[in-house]
Amino acid sequence: YFKDPRTIRKQAEFRTTHPGELSPYDNLVQRYAKQYGFDWRLLVSQMYQESHFNPEARSWAGAVGLMQVLPRTARSIGFQDVKPPELGIHAGVKYLDWVRERFDPELPVQVRTWFALAAYNAGHGHVRDARRLARKQGLNPDRWFGHVEQAIQLLAKRKYARQARHGYCRGSEPVQYVREIKRRYEAYQLVAKL
Repeated sequence: YFKDPRTIRKQAEFRTTHPGELSPYDNLVQRYAKQYGFDWRLLVSQMYQESHFNPEARSWAGAVGLMQVLPRTARSIGFQDVKPPELGIHAGVKYLDWVRERFDPELPVQVRTWFALAAYNAGHGHVRDARRLARKQGLNPDRWFGHVEQAIQLLAKRKYARQARHGYCRGSEPVQYVREIKRRYEAYQLVAKL
């Protein structure tokens, strides 16, 4: 499905009126992607994963808006309201950048971005726990795919969760979250220019 450019183009055109557009919010996303150093297509993929482009979206945990930012998280980075699309997008991108900067600067930016997406979903502490566990398991703590993603899934087991600083984590959720964003992002790269 995500490998066929015609299918992706059809999905993108269903949501937008211009070829090459991915969402009704591309211009806003592009502005904040440039400001914080992200590929805008990755952010649109994340936004779709979070809210399906619904600015009224609300999660069971209380996250709101297009980027599903928790109100307390928004306040911690300087936003009082994230319901308006522009504020929600800005808050989400700023928070993703903040999380990405919590990871080792010597790691390649793409690796830090995968870690940041996982942390956006599950929390920075759980990703740090998973990196420590990956090392103990003989996996590479500096690679998400095939390594830290395996370790984070172990944090759903009592044996590993008890040893982790941040405890239990539904590790399959950030794994699926990052994989779906990556798959959609790769497809978006085929139909929309950087």
